Parts: sequence; C-alpha cells; structure tokens
Amino acid sequence: MKQKLLNGLNTISENLVLFDFIDLGPLGRVHSEFSSLSRLASDSGNEEIAIAFSELAGITEKLVIDENVDMQQGVQHLNELTTLLSEHVVSNEAIDDIGEQFFKLINPDPQDTISNDDIDDIGLLAEFSSSFQKDPEVSQDFVNEALDHLENCMPALLELERTPDDADCINLVFRCFHSIKGVAGFLCLDTIRTIAHLSEDILDKVRSGQARYTREISNLVLESSDALKAMTEQFSRIITGSKPENMSIDANRLKQRLKDTINNISNNNIHAPGDPTSMPKLEVGSPSSPKSSRQQGIRDFAGRNEVIKVNANRLNRLIDIIGELVIAETIVLESEETRSHVNPGYLRKLNQLDKITRELQTMGMGMRMVAVKPTFNNMARIVRDLAEKQSKKIEFSMAGEDTEIDKNIVDKLGDPLVHMIRNAVDHGIESSPEEREDGGKNPVAKIEIRAFHRGGSICIEIEDDGKGINPDVIFEKAVQKGVVDPDANLSRSEIINLIFAPGFSTAENVTDISGRGVGMDVVKRNISELNGTVEVSSEPGRGSVFCIRLPLTLAIIDGMIVRLGNERFIVPTLSISRAVNITSSMIHRVKEREFVFHQERNIPVYRLAKFLGSEPQDDTANALMLILEDEDNSVSGLIVDELVGKQQIVIKSLGEAFRNVDGYSGCAILSDGSVGLIIDVSNVIKSYDNW
Repeated sequence: MKQKLLNGLNTISENLVLFDFIDLGPLGRVHSEFSSLSRLASDSGNEEIAIAFSELAGITEKLVIDENVDMQQGVQHLNELTTLLSEHVVSNEAIDDIGEQFFKLINPDPQDTISNDDIDDIGLLAEFSSSFQKDPEVSQDFVNEALDHLENCMPALLELERTPDDADCINLVFRCFHSIKGVAGFLCLDTIRTIAHLSEDILDKVRSGQARYTREISNLVLESSDALKAMTEQFSRIITGSKPENMSIDANRLKQRLKDTINNISNNNIHAPGDPTSMPKLEVGSPSSPKSSRQQGIRDFAGRNEVIKVNANRLNRLIDIIGELVIAETIVLESEETRSHVNPGYLRKLNQLDKITRELQTMGMGMRMVAVKPTFNNMARIVRDLAEKQSKKIEFSMAGEDTEIDKNIVDKLGDPLVHMIRNAVDHGIESSPEEREDGGKNPVAKIEIRAFHRGGSICIEIEDDGKGINPDVIFEKAVQKGVVDPDANLSRSEIINLIFAPGFSTAENVTDISGRGVGMDVVKRNISELNGTVEVSSEPGRGSVFCIRLPLTLAIIDGMIVRLGNERFIVPTLSISRAVNITSSMIHRVKEREFVFHQERNIPVYRLAKFLGSEPQDDTANALMLILEDEDNSVSGLIVDELVGKQQIVIKSLGEAFRNVDGYSGCAILSDGSVGLIIDVSNVIKSYDNW
C-alpha cells in the first residue's frame, strides 16, 4: 500500500510541475489522484493519511473555484505539502492537520471549503480545459452554435407544454440536442455530450410514439437545457481566460435521472400516449393567436437566412467609424467653402457622397439591430417556472416580438424585464385560481409582453390582469418607510409611481422571488441609463400595465439644433411634436406657473434660459416654443431663441465627471466642428421648479 501511495504522490508532483495557470487539466488530475489515494488509505485502515489526502483534494478544488486564493502561491504550497506528505508516508510518522497548515500559508482568514455537492465542478473544468487545448478554434464555434441551438429550442419546449403532440416542435428540439451532441463528442466534451445524448434519446422515444411529452419529461428536458447552457457558458469562460464560476450542477445526478426516465419509458412506467393525466395543467402560451401562426414562428427558428458571425468589438468599431464619417461629411457640407461653391457638378458629387454616407450609416446601424424575440422567450420561461413554483395558472403571450432594437440596448434590457415579470407573477397575479374566481375572474391569469414603435422610439409593455396596485396600500407603506410625509397631497398617479422609490416594497415576507426592497428602483435606474423611461398604470382588481419607452439606438439620433443666446444646444426630435412662434401677450400665469393657450389647451411653459442659469427672457416677441409630447401624452412647451436646423447626431458621452449632471444626456459634434450639449427634456421638465 505504501508503494501505491508514493506512486500516486509522484504522479501528483508531476502534474503540479506541468501546471501553467492556463490549462486546468493538471489540477483536475491532481484532484482525482488525491481522491483515489484517500480511498486507498481508508480501505487500508490508515484514516489519518486518508483524511490528509481528502483535505488536499478539497484544497485543490478551492484553488480552482475560490477567487480569494492566490493560485500561483497556492500551487507552490500544494507542492510543498505533497512533498511533506510523501516524507510522512515513508517514515510512518504522525502528521498534523494538512488543511490547517495549507490555509495558514495562503489564506490568513480561511473561508469554508466548497461543499461536496460541487465536487463535479473540478472534473468539468479539467475536461473543458483539456478540450479547449485540443482545438481552440472549433471550441469557440461550438460555444456560439450551442448557445444558439439552446436559445432557439426554448420556444418549442414551452409550446410542447401546450401542444405535446406537435411533431414540428419535437423535431426541432431533437435536432438542437442532436447537433450539440455531435460537436461536443468531436471536442471530447463528454459530460455535455452525454447529457445531450440522453435528452435526445428521450425526445426520440416521444416522437416515435413510445411516450407522451408529460410534465415530468418537460421538467427534465428543461433542466437538461439549463445544465447544457450553464456548462457551455463555463466552457466559454475557459476559452476567454475568465475566472471559472461555481455552477452548482450535479451532472452525475442529472445523467442518472435521464437514464432512469429512459428505462421507465422502456418498461412502460411513463404515461402512455393519450393518457389524459399526462397533460400539463400550467398553460404558458398565446391562446389569442392562431395555432398555425404560433407554430410557424417556431419553425422559423430552423429556417433563418444565412448569417456570418462577426466579432462584437469589430462591429462596434465599425459603427464608431461610420459615426465619425457622418460628422466629417456634415462638417464639409456645412462649411463656408462648400456653401459658396456654385459649380453644379461639384454639388452633384457632394449630394452623391451624402446619399452614400446616409445609406452606409443606415446599413451599419441595421447590423447592430436585433429582434427582441429571444429576450421575450426568456421571459416566457421565467413565467412558466414561477407559475409552477407558486401553483398559479398563467397564460403568457407575446406580441411584436420581431421588433428590432439596438443590440447594446437589448443586452441591458434583460435584467429590468426579469424584475418586472417576477413582480407581475408574484405581486400582480392573485395567490390562487380560487381567489380569482371569487373576484369574478377567469381562474387562468394572463400576462402579455409586447413591443411596438411609437414616435420614432420603441415601447415595451408588460400587462397583467391581476389584482392591480392599491394606492392606499402604497401610500401607507411609503409613510411607514419615510418615503413621504403623512400629510403629503399626492395624485393617484404620483402615489403609484412611489413603487420606484429606492428600497420600497409591499411584500410582507422575504422570499427567493421578491420582498427584499430591491427591484423597481433598479429597473428605473437601468432604464434611465438607456435614455429611456418607465411608467405604470393600474386599476385595483383589474391589473397593471408597465410601459418602457426606449430609443432605437444609443449611437445616432435625429436632433434639432436650437440657439439660446450665443450657444447652441440639441433637442432630440423624438421629443418634439411641433414648433410655434410666440409673443409675450400669449403667455399668462396661473399660481406662479406660465402657460400658453394653444389649440384650445393650456400648455405649461419651460424657459430653457432659466434652467441653464441664463438671464430670463422678458421679451418673447421673436422667441420660438417647441411643443414637447411625453410618453404619457402630456404636452409642454420649451422656449428657445431660434431653431437653427436639423442634424443627425452621433452621441458622445460626457464622461464620468459629468455623469450625474442634470439636464443633459450627452454631447455631439456640430456641423461647424464645435461641441453641442444634448438636452434631456424629461429631466428639464421634472426638475424645472428647483432652478
């Protein structure tokens, strides 16, 4: 036994020498060897050495997973302890606590070791690292394709819960798992390959009629999809050199459950086709849409136009260069030399240049536009899981999912939407179907998410037919939390919007879904960072609608150049309804507020000069008022000196130093090469009275 222990320790030492901090394979083999030696020592009755080997296995695991441990120093000390342990094995001397010695060297304040439930992570990381080293280029292609397959099959998986006999959906999901299995096998990603293969076998038995797609099978296939996605993302981190994460995936247990399900199908222990008890009770779908249309949308995933994947950084750089080209071309066109040029041929060439530049700009921006469908599909999955967890019956539907928006916005939109969807399920929908029936409602609740264009921007609405928001409850909670004074005179809309206050929550208990006082304030902040707004309307007992309004892109907008004194500013054209000339006689006051009566309505007036700290204009004989329309259709007027012209604006950041300055959303290079500040109209209106 002693010789076997020494041989194992020599193998460990060799792998530690080979470790280069990029390839995690040697550490994986070290972990496996320590575990084997621990079992060998335990079987031989040497519990002291067995415990030491077990501790070293845990230490190896911690080196890979724990960000607080210096890996380079840790491997060095691990090698020293291995040598120390070899000496103890040879001399048969008693040993002290290996783990304590190790952590005193590399971690003065040791954290709890990783639990045995996560033991598979080490083996997976070693497997991933070894596969990447064999073929780095194919590895990256596999990650991209696998994630695409998993994203594309999710709508079909959810649709199968409504229509378990849909052959098209079954075939689509089957092909996704089959494709992942094939490439994973080529890369020797055995864990991913096995899970994909077992899931594929279950789906094959369903499509061959040996079993019906039941809730049990649905949960298992969805769990497999989640595991494959998590492992693929972990593999991607290995490829990019990022720190691996603790996935908390028990791959062995999942594989065993898949095998057990296959055996149960073979032994006729799974519901037979046609058995009504196998039908799912939770409905997540769109009953208002024709079934054929819904199915056609799912089939479209398999028949997309041919695409070429481009590095995102290169694409962003291309967009930036196109923006610089637009600025340079505008400066040339607006220069004095060009304006004074009368040669018709030269002017035609400039017009042709302008046309090509605009087309290039449109094409460039279109390259970064993506449909919101994948994001909406993720919301469908969240509703499905939360509804099942809370035993609620919910029909989830989507509309306008093919609406396109800037990818940079879509990437940052996911978290706010998740917060709002979770709130809709947890807070909005009644706690049980019986409660809904008592209120005269259909026991099956409805949640719909829809996207559409309005006024040059994109709107995303989340609507539920739940219990709505009770203003009295909101106000009472706000008073308790010190958000408002008890004597505050607030409108119904203002009270409802208190849900966006930091730390505000009406949840009575803290759960894993809500109740921590973090949510809607984060939503509003994240949406504001995208130059968007979020509004809520609600009727107690009838439901709520949350509306997010966003720009189509964060890079280029249409802007109106306005003059105020000797300075020029930019007002986004999305905010402007029309412009009218006004005189001082048209302005009247109501309780210290200025209004202009226009088209049979009183329009509140906001002087840009006052907001900017300039001298207020008393003579408005030659002034211009921009009539602004908010997302809630409220109208206001912004007084400026002159409207200079319209220009496509390439938005530039003001930088960290001016990040929190009210009233501005960025800056841009104007046609003469000077810098113009972009006015944040909504911020000006909201904070106007404080200036």
